[in-house]
Amino acid sequence: MSQLIHRLNKILAESTQKRVNGRTASHSTATTAGQGLRTCFRNLVEIGYRIEEPRNLSHTHIQALCSYWFREKLALSTIQSRLSLLRIFCRWIGKPGMVKSLPQYLPDVPPAQLRVRKVAASSKSWTENGVDVADMILRADRIDTRFGLMLRMMLAFGLRRMEVLQLRPWKSDMQTRLVIYCAKNGRPREIPIERTEQRQVLDYVKAEIRRPDPLGWSLTLQGRPATLAYNTRLYNKFMAEIGITRADAGVTGHGLRAQYAENAALMMHLIPPTLGGTGGQLPKDVITLHRQQVSENLGHSRVSVTAAYYGSFPRYAKPDDADRARSVIAGCISSLDSAALPECQPERRVDCLNLISELAVINVDVTVRQIHRIWCAASARHGRAWVTPVESGNLEEIEVAARVGNLNTTP
Repeated sequence: MSQLIHRLNKILAESTQKRVNGRTASHSTATTAGQGLRTCFRNLVEIGYRIEEPRNLSHTHIQALCSYWFREKLALSTIQSRLSLLRIFCRWIGKPGMVKSLPQYLPDVPPAQLRVRKVAASSKSWTENGVDVADMILRADRIDTRFGLMLRMMLAFGLRRMEVLQLRPWKSDMQTRLVIYCAKNGRPREIPIERTEQRQVLDYVKAEIRRPDPLGWSLTLQGRPATLAYNTRLYNKFMAEIGITRADAGVTGHGLRAQYAENAALMMHLIPPTLGGTGGQLPKDVITLHRQQVSENLGHSRVSVTAAYYGSFPRYAKPDDADRARSVIAGCISSLDSAALPECQPERRVDCLNLISELAVINVDVTVRQIHRIWCAASARHGRAWVTPVESGNLEEIEVAARVGNLNTTP
Protein backbone atom coordinates (compact mmCIF):
# COMPACT_ATOMS: atom_id res chain seq x y z
CA MET A 1 0.00 0.00 0.00
CA SER A 2 2.71 2.51 0.97
CA GLN A 3 4.58 1.95 -2.29
CA LEU A 4 1.37 2.41 -4.27
CA ILE A 5 0.54 5.70 -2.51
CA HIS A 6 4.17 6.88 -2.91
CA ARG A 7 3.99 6.34 -6.67
CA LEU A 8 0.58 8.00 -6.83
CA ASN A 9 1.94 11.01 -4.95
CA LYS A 10 4.70 11.37 -7.57
CA ILE A 11 2.12 11.49 -10.33
CA LEU A 12 0.07 13.99 -8.33
CA ALA A 13 3.10 16.22 -7.77
CA GLU A 14 3.75 16.29 -11.50
CA SER A 15 0.16 16.78 -12.61
CA THR A 16 -2.11 18.54 -10.11
CA GLN A 17 -0.66 22.01 -10.52
CA LYS A 18 -1.92 22.40 -14.08
CA ARG A 19 -5.52 22.72 -15.21
CA VAL A 20 -6.75 21.61 -18.62
CA ASN A 21 -6.64 25.25 -19.73
CA GLY A 22 -2.96 25.50 -18.77
CA ARG A 23 -3.46 27.71 -15.73
CA THR A 24 -2.12 26.78 -12.32
CA ALA A 25 -4.62 25.04 -10.07
CA SER A 26 -5.13 26.36 -6.55
CA HIS A 27 -3.49 24.58 -3.63
CA SER A 28 -6.96 23.69 -2.32
CA THR A 29 -7.96 22.11 -5.64
CA ALA A 30 -4.73 20.11 -5.84
CA THR A 31 -5.11 18.92 -2.25
CA THR A 32 -8.71 17.83 -2.78
CA ALA A 33 -7.80 15.93 -5.96
CA GLY A 34 -4.96 14.15 -4.16
CA GLN A 35 -7.14 13.10 -1.26
CA GLY A 36 -9.86 11.79 -3.55
CA LEU A 37 -7.49 9.76 -5.70
CA ARG A 38 -5.69 8.29 -2.71
CA THR A 39 -9.07 7.17 -1.39
CA CYS A 40 -9.83 5.48 -4.71
CA PHE A 41 -6.59 3.49 -4.72
CA ARG A 42 -6.90 2.60 -1.03
CA ASN A 43 -10.40 1.29 -1.75
CA LEU A 44 -9.00 -0.86 -4.54
CA VAL A 45 -6.55 -2.48 -2.15
CA GLU A 46 -9.25 -2.90 0.50
CA ILE A 47 -11.48 -4.88 -1.87
CA GLY A 48 -8.66 -7.21 -2.83
CA TYR A 49 -6.86 -5.79 -5.87
CA ARG A 50 -3.07 -6.06 -5.63
CA ILE A 51 -2.30 -3.07 -7.78
CA GLU A 52 1.23 -1.72 -7.24
CA GLU A 53 1.54 0.83 -10.05
CA PRO A 54 -1.17 3.53 -10.36
CA ARG A 55 -0.53 3.80 -14.10
CA ASN A 56 -1.85 0.24 -14.45
CA LEU A 57 -5.35 1.37 -13.55
CA SER A 58 -7.79 -0.45 -15.83
CA HIS A 59 -11.47 -0.56 -16.76
CA THR A 60 -11.85 -3.61 -14.47
CA HIS A 61 -10.55 -1.63 -11.49
CA ILE A 62 -13.01 1.20 -12.09
CA GLN A 63 -15.87 -1.25 -12.54
CA ALA A 64 -15.00 -2.85 -9.18
CA LEU A 65 -14.77 0.53 -7.46
CA CYS A 66 -18.19 1.65 -8.69
CA SER A 67 -19.80 -1.61 -7.58
CA TYR A 68 -18.12 -1.31 -4.17
CA TRP A 69 -19.15 2.31 -3.66
CA PHE A 70 -22.73 1.58 -4.65
CA ARG A 71 -22.92 -1.41 -2.26
CA GLU A 72 -21.54 0.78 0.52
CA LYS A 73 -24.35 3.30 -0.19
CA LEU A 74 -22.08 6.24 -0.89
CA ALA A 75 -23.95 9.30 -2.07
CA LEU A 76 -24.31 9.37 -5.84
CA SER A 77 -22.72 12.81 -5.90
CA THR A 78 -19.66 11.38 -4.12
CA ILE A 79 -19.39 8.50 -6.59
CA GLN A 80 -19.71 10.89 -9.53
CA SER A 81 -17.05 13.17 -8.04
CA ARG A 82 -14.64 10.26 -7.69
CA LEU A 83 -15.32 9.16 -11.26
CA SER A 84 -14.52 12.70 -12.38
CA LEU A 85 -11.20 12.55 -10.53
CA LEU A 86 -10.40 9.18 -12.10
CA ARG A 87 -11.29 10.62 -15.50
CA ILE A 88 -8.75 13.42 -14.96
CA PHE A 89 -6.18 10.96 -13.62
CA CYS A 90 -6.53 8.78 -16.72
CA ARG A 91 -5.72 11.78 -18.90
CA TRP A 92 -2.57 12.31 -16.85
CA ILE A 93 -1.41 8.73 -17.40
CA GLY A 94 -2.19 8.69 -21.12
CA LYS A 95 -5.50 6.82 -20.99
CA PRO A 96 -8.07 9.46 -21.99
CA GLY A 97 -11.59 8.19 -22.48
CA MET A 98 -11.13 5.10 -20.35
CA VAL A 99 -13.54 6.20 -17.63
CA LYS A 100 -17.16 5.78 -18.73
CA SER A 101 -20.43 6.98 -17.21
CA LEU A 102 -21.74 5.46 -13.99
CA PRO A 103 -24.69 3.58 -15.62
CA GLN A 104 -22.18 1.70 -17.79
CA TYR A 105 -20.46 0.38 -14.67
CA LEU A 106 -23.74 -0.51 -12.96
CA PRO A 107 -25.86 -2.01 -15.75
CA ASP A 108 -28.15 -3.85 -13.33
CA VAL A 109 -29.24 -0.61 -11.64
CA PRO A 110 -32.06 1.39 -13.30
CA PRO A 111 -30.52 4.58 -14.77
CA ALA A 112 -33.10 6.72 -12.97
CA GLN A 113 -31.63 5.59 -9.63
CA LEU A 114 -28.19 6.81 -10.69
CA ARG A 115 -29.13 10.38 -11.47
CA VAL A 116 -27.68 12.92 -9.07
CA ARG A 117 -30.47 15.16 -7.86
CA LYS A 118 -29.17 18.67 -7.29
CA VAL A 119 -32.40 19.78 -5.64
CA ALA A 120 -33.03 18.52 -2.11
CA ALA A 121 -36.38 16.73 -2.05
CA SER A 122 -36.31 16.47 1.74
CA SER A 123 -34.23 17.95 4.52
CA LYS A 124 -30.64 16.77 4.84
CA SER A 125 -30.30 18.33 8.28
CA TRP A 126 -29.61 16.21 11.35
CA THR A 127 -32.59 17.47 13.34
CA GLU A 128 -35.15 16.83 10.58
CA ASN A 129 -33.80 13.29 10.27
CA GLY A 130 -34.33 12.53 13.94
CA VAL A 131 -30.79 13.16 15.17
CA ASP A 132 -30.39 14.92 18.53
CA VAL A 133 -27.66 17.39 17.63
CA ALA A 134 -26.87 18.38 21.22
CA ASP A 135 -26.50 14.74 22.20
CA MET A 136 -24.23 14.05 19.22
CA ILE A 137 -22.00 16.96 20.18
CA LEU A 138 -21.67 15.57 23.70
CA ARG A 139 -20.78 12.17 22.26
CA ALA A 140 -18.16 13.84 20.11
CA ASP A 141 -16.73 15.61 23.16
CA ARG A 142 -16.28 12.27 24.90
CA ILE A 143 -14.38 10.85 21.92
CA ASP A 144 -12.19 13.88 21.23
CA THR A 145 -12.47 17.48 22.42
CA ARG A 146 -11.47 18.99 19.09
CA PHE A 147 -13.99 16.87 17.25
CA GLY A 148 -16.76 18.25 19.47
CA LEU A 149 -15.56 21.79 18.75
CA MET A 150 -15.67 21.06 15.02
CA LEU A 151 -19.32 19.98 15.14
CA ARG A 152 -20.23 23.17 17.00
CA MET A 153 -18.54 25.33 14.36
CA MET A 154 -20.07 23.41 11.45
CA LEU A 155 -23.56 23.93 12.84
CA ALA A 156 -23.05 27.56 13.86
CA PHE A 157 -21.33 28.69 10.64
CA GLY A 158 -22.05 26.11 7.96
CA LEU A 159 -18.42 25.09 7.48
CA ARG A 160 -17.31 22.33 5.14
CA ARG A 161 -15.19 19.49 6.49
CA MET A 162 -11.98 20.83 4.93
CA GLU A 163 -12.73 24.32 6.19
CA VAL A 164 -13.30 23.31 9.79
CA LEU A 165 -10.15 21.16 9.82
CA GLN A 166 -8.02 24.07 8.63
CA LEU A 167 -9.79 26.89 10.48
CA ARG A 168 -7.65 29.04 12.78
CA PRO A 169 -10.32 30.41 15.14
CA TRP A 170 -8.27 33.29 16.54
CA LYS A 171 -7.21 34.51 13.11
CA SER A 172 -10.69 34.16 11.58
CA ASP A 173 -12.61 36.03 14.28
CA MET A 174 -13.36 39.57 13.06
CA GLN A 175 -15.86 40.30 15.85
CA THR A 176 -18.93 40.77 13.63
CA ARG A 177 -17.98 38.10 11.11
CA LEU A 178 -15.98 34.91 10.71
CA VAL A 179 -13.50 34.92 7.81
CA ILE A 180 -12.87 31.56 6.13
CA TYR A 181 -9.45 31.71 4.50
CA CYS A 182 -8.99 28.04 3.53
CA ALA A 183 -12.21 27.77 1.57
CA LYS A 184 -13.19 25.57 -1.34
CA ASN A 185 -11.48 26.51 -4.61
CA GLY A 186 -9.47 29.11 -2.71
CA ARG A 187 -12.47 31.44 -2.45
CA PRO A 188 -12.34 33.08 1.00
CA ARG A 189 -15.62 34.31 2.44
CA GLU A 190 -17.05 36.18 5.39
CA ILE A 191 -19.87 34.73 7.46
CA PRO A 192 -21.82 37.27 9.53
CA ILE A 193 -22.13 36.59 13.26
CA GLU A 194 -25.81 37.36 13.75
CA ARG A 195 -26.85 35.32 16.77
CA THR A 196 -25.69 35.43 20.37
CA GLU A 197 -25.14 31.67 20.19
CA GLN A 198 -22.75 32.01 17.24
CA ARG A 199 -20.58 34.36 19.26
CA GLN A 200 -20.77 32.02 22.26
CA VAL A 201 -19.67 29.06 20.15
CA LEU A 202 -16.74 30.94 18.65
CA ASP A 203 -15.60 32.26 22.03
CA TYR A 204 -15.85 28.76 23.52
CA VAL A 205 -13.77 27.31 20.70
CA LYS A 206 -11.14 30.05 21.06
CA ALA A 207 -10.92 29.36 24.79
CA GLU A 208 -10.10 25.71 23.98
CA ILE A 209 -7.63 26.34 21.13
CA ARG A 210 -4.32 28.19 21.49
CA ARG A 211 -4.06 31.43 19.50
CA PRO A 212 -1.93 30.24 16.54
CA ASP A 213 -3.34 26.73 16.29
CA PRO A 214 -5.79 25.35 13.73
CA LEU A 215 -8.93 23.60 14.90
CA GLY A 216 -7.73 20.39 13.24
CA TRP A 217 -5.24 18.00 14.81
CA SER A 218 -1.63 19.19 14.62
CA LEU A 219 -0.10 15.86 15.63
CA THR A 220 -0.89 12.24 14.91
CA LEU A 221 -1.46 9.74 17.72
CA GLN A 222 2.20 8.79 17.27
CA GLY A 223 3.31 12.40 17.82
CA ARG A 224 4.23 13.14 14.20
CA PRO A 225 3.01 16.25 12.33
CA ALA A 226 -0.51 15.57 11.07
CA THR A 227 -1.36 16.14 7.40
CA LEU A 228 -4.73 17.27 6.09
CA ALA A 229 -5.25 13.74 4.75
CA TYR A 230 -4.66 12.34 8.25
CA ASN A 231 -7.09 14.89 9.70
CA THR A 232 -9.74 13.90 7.16
CA ARG A 233 -9.42 10.20 7.94
CA LEU A 234 -9.60 10.83 11.69
CA TYR A 235 -12.63 13.10 11.25
CA ASN A 236 -14.39 10.41 9.18
CA LYS A 237 -13.49 7.76 11.76
CA PHE A 238 -14.92 9.81 14.63
CA MET A 239 -18.06 10.65 12.63
CA ALA A 240 -18.68 6.93 12.15
CA GLU A 241 -18.06 6.30 15.86
CA ILE A 242 -20.89 8.62 16.86
CA GLY A 243 -23.14 6.91 14.32
CA ILE A 244 -23.30 9.65 11.71
CA THR A 245 -23.21 7.80 8.41
CA ARG A 246 -25.80 7.62 5.68
CA ALA A 247 -26.28 3.92 6.40
CA ASP A 248 -26.73 4.32 10.17
CA ALA A 249 -28.44 7.70 10.57
CA GLY A 250 -29.56 8.66 7.07
CA VAL A 251 -27.32 11.75 7.22
CA THR A 252 -23.66 12.65 6.93
CA GLY A 253 -21.47 15.32 8.50
CA HIS A 254 -22.46 17.60 5.62
CA GLY A 255 -25.96 17.58 7.10
CA LEU A 256 -24.82 20.16 9.67
CA ARG A 257 -24.04 22.51 6.79
CA ALA A 258 -27.53 21.91 5.39
CA GLN A 259 -28.95 22.60 8.85
CA TYR A 260 -27.02 25.87 9.02
CA ALA A 261 -28.45 26.82 5.60
CA GLU A 262 -31.99 26.18 6.82
CA ASN A 263 -31.37 28.10 10.04
CA ALA A 264 -29.82 31.03 8.16
CA ALA A 265 -32.85 31.21 5.86
CA LEU A 266 -35.19 31.21 8.87
CA MET A 267 -33.23 34.07 10.41
CA MET A 268 -33.95 35.99 7.19
CA HIS A 269 -37.69 35.25 7.60
CA LEU A 270 -37.65 32.70 4.79
CA ILE A 271 -38.97 29.19 5.42
CA PRO A 272 -37.09 26.76 3.13
CA PRO A 273 -39.02 24.21 1.05
CA THR A 274 -37.47 21.36 3.06
CA LEU A 275 -39.18 22.80 6.15
CA GLY A 276 -42.55 23.38 4.48
CA GLY A 277 -41.98 26.82 2.98
CA THR A 278 -43.60 27.85 -0.30
CA GLY A 279 -42.75 30.30 -3.05
CA GLY A 280 -45.73 32.42 -2.07
CA GLN A 281 -44.61 33.36 1.42
CA LEU A 282 -42.71 36.47 0.21
CA PRO A 283 -42.41 38.42 -3.05
CA LYS A 284 -40.19 36.61 -5.54
CA ASP A 285 -37.48 39.29 -5.56
CA VAL A 286 -37.28 39.21 -1.75
CA ILE A 287 -36.93 35.42 -1.76
CA THR A 288 -34.13 35.73 -4.32
CA LEU A 289 -32.35 38.32 -2.18
CA HIS A 290 -32.48 36.10 0.92
CA ARG A 291 -31.36 33.05 -1.02
CA GLN A 292 -28.41 35.03 -2.38
CA GLN A 293 -27.28 35.94 1.13
CA VAL A 294 -27.51 32.33 2.32
CA SER A 295 -25.58 31.26 -0.78
CA GLU A 296 -22.80 33.75 -0.04
CA ASN A 297 -22.63 32.63 3.59
CA LEU A 298 -22.10 29.09 2.31
CA GLY A 299 -19.34 30.19 -0.05
CA HIS A 300 -21.23 30.02 -3.34
CA SER A 301 -21.83 32.73 -5.88
CA ARG A 302 -24.91 31.21 -7.55
CA VAL A 303 -28.33 31.53 -5.93
CA SER A 304 -29.41 28.20 -7.43
CA VAL A 305 -26.93 26.31 -5.24
CA THR A 306 -29.19 26.78 -2.22
CA ALA A 307 -31.62 24.29 -3.78
CA ALA A 308 -29.15 21.51 -3.01
CA TYR A 309 -29.24 22.44 0.67
CA TYR A 310 -32.89 23.22 1.35
CA GLY A 311 -34.91 22.60 -1.79
CA SER A 312 -36.24 24.70 -4.62
CA PHE A 313 -39.07 27.21 -4.77
CA PRO A 314 -41.36 26.88 -7.82
CA ARG A 315 -40.97 29.52 -10.49
CA TYR A 316 -44.58 30.59 -10.21
CA ALA A 317 -46.48 30.55 -6.93
CA LYS A 318 -49.63 32.13 -5.62
CA PRO A 319 -49.24 34.28 -2.48
CA ASP A 320 -49.74 32.27 0.70
CA ASP A 321 -52.85 32.73 2.75
CA ALA A 322 -52.43 35.78 4.98
CA ASP A 323 -53.30 33.61 8.00
CA ARG A 324 -50.84 30.82 7.16
CA ALA A 325 -48.52 31.33 10.15
CA ARG A 326 -51.40 31.91 12.56
CA SER A 327 -53.19 28.79 11.36
CA VAL A 328 -50.13 26.53 11.69
CA ILE A 329 -49.09 27.84 15.10
CA ALA A 330 -52.62 27.94 16.54
CA GLY A 331 -53.19 24.38 15.36
CA CYS A 332 -50.09 23.22 17.18
CA ILE A 333 -50.99 25.10 20.35
CA SER A 334 -54.46 23.57 20.44
CA SER A 335 -52.81 20.13 20.63
CA LEU A 336 -50.55 21.07 23.54
CA ASP A 337 -51.92 20.26 26.98
CA SER A 338 -50.50 23.17 28.94
CA ALA A 339 -51.02 21.51 32.33
CA ALA A 340 -49.05 18.44 31.25
CA LEU A 341 -46.09 20.42 29.96
CA PRO A 342 -43.06 21.18 32.14
CA GLU A 343 -42.81 24.59 33.76
CA CYS A 344 -40.77 27.32 32.16
CA GLN A 345 -37.42 27.80 33.86
CA PRO A 346 -37.22 31.23 35.56
CA GLU A 347 -34.28 32.44 33.47
CA ARG A 348 -36.28 31.77 30.30
CA ARG A 349 -39.47 33.49 31.38
CA VAL A 350 -38.66 36.92 29.91
CA ASP A 351 -37.85 35.31 26.56
CA CYS A 352 -41.16 33.44 26.65
CA LEU A 353 -43.13 36.60 27.45
CA ASN A 354 -41.48 38.37 24.50
CA LEU A 355 -42.43 35.48 22.22
CA ILE A 356 -46.02 35.60 23.53
CA SER A 357 -46.12 39.31 22.66
CA GLU A 358 -44.94 38.52 19.14
CA LEU A 359 -47.67 35.93 18.69
CA ALA A 360 -50.29 38.31 20.04
CA VAL A 361 -49.69 40.50 16.97
CA ILE A 362 -51.10 37.71 14.78
CA ASN A 363 -53.90 36.98 17.26
CA VAL A 364 -52.53 33.74 18.68
CA ASP A 365 -53.17 33.04 22.36
CA VAL A 366 -50.56 30.88 24.03
CA THR A 367 -49.49 30.08 27.58
CA VAL A 368 -45.94 30.39 28.89
CA ARG A 369 -45.62 26.60 29.09
CA GLN A 370 -46.80 26.15 25.51
CA ILE A 371 -44.48 28.71 23.96
CA HIS A 372 -41.66 27.38 26.13
CA ARG A 373 -42.19 23.91 24.66
CA ILE A 374 -42.35 25.21 21.07
CA TRP A 375 -39.23 27.32 21.48
CA CYS A 376 -37.34 24.37 22.97
CA ALA A 377 -38.04 22.56 19.68
CA ALA A 378 -36.82 25.59 17.73
CA SER A 379 -33.68 25.77 19.86
CA ALA A 380 -32.86 22.12 19.19
CA ARG A 381 -32.16 23.05 15.58
CA HIS A 382 -29.18 25.02 16.91
CA GLY A 383 -27.92 22.15 19.06
CA ARG A 384 -28.99 24.00 22.20
CA ALA A 385 -31.51 23.43 24.97
CA TRP A 386 -32.41 27.12 24.69
CA VAL A 387 -31.52 29.77 22.12
CA THR A 388 -32.08 33.44 22.91
CA PRO A 389 -34.85 34.75 20.63
CA VAL A 390 -34.05 37.88 18.64
CA GLU A 391 -35.81 41.05 19.74
CA SER A 392 -38.46 40.61 17.04
CA GLY A 393 -38.84 38.38 14.01
CA ASN A 394 -39.01 34.87 15.47
CA LEU A 395 -42.25 33.93 13.76
CA GLU A 396 -40.72 31.71 11.06
CA GLU A 397 -38.77 29.65 13.58
CA ILE A 398 -41.89 29.27 15.74
CA GLU A 399 -43.93 28.19 12.70
CA VAL A 400 -41.36 25.57 11.66
CA ALA A 401 -41.19 24.20 15.22
CA ALA A 402 -44.99 24.09 15.30
CA ARG A 403 -45.04 22.02 12.12
CA VAL A 404 -43.25 19.19 13.93
CA GLY A 405 -46.62 18.09 15.29
CA ASN A 406 -46.53 16.20 18.60
CA LEU A 407 -44.67 18.36 21.11
CA ASN A 408 -46.38 16.89 24.16
CA THR A 409 -43.16 15.15 25.22
CA THR A 410 -40.58 16.58 27.54
CA PRO A 411 -37.73 18.18 25.53
